[in-house]
Amino acid sequence: MWVLKTHGESFYVNHVHCTLPWDTKETPDNPATKGSIKIKESLLTIDDENNATISELTLHDKVRLNNAKRGITRIVISEKNWGGTKLRELLKEKSIKHGPIKTISGACTTAFYITDIHDEADMLYLALMLSDTDFRKLKPNEGYYRMYDDPKYQGTSDIDLDAIDLSDEDEDDDE
Repeated sequence: MWVLKTHGESFYVNHVHCTLPWDTKETPDNPATKGSIKIKESLLTIDDENNATISELTLHDKVRLNNAKRGITRIVISEKNWGGTKLRELLKEKSIKHGPIKTISGACTTAFYITDIHDEADMLYLALMLSDTDFRKLKPNEGYYRMYDDPKYQGTSDIDLDAIDLSDEDEDDDE
């Protein structure tokens, strides 16, 4: 297995495919590892077969990763139990800060509403309020999670992309 480290977390994968140039960092005094490969401004994705791909980090990736660092949680709720209007009304009534609410089609003419919830306390409130629905948190490796970031899906938003700080506080902690 290969070990990939990013932002203090280790991932053990079967194969690594890197599409970016890389450099080495020697650590001869380290008893375990004599060196490592350093890759800046990169995105690590691991597929279902535990194979890693290291690719270019896009602006959408930076926003998504920055949101995750800030405790923003992406949720999905089925249209069959909750209409988009009802979700919008709940978020507005309770003053819950959120990202664009996007409608994404699923199988068999189903539709799902997906948005980012900006505050962990609001996330807990929603989890309790919507416990009897198809509401759930999305994981970054899910198709609907990635579809939300696709610009072809439209939504309404209260996010100002220009106001988000995308600077990397810990540059020495890339893959």
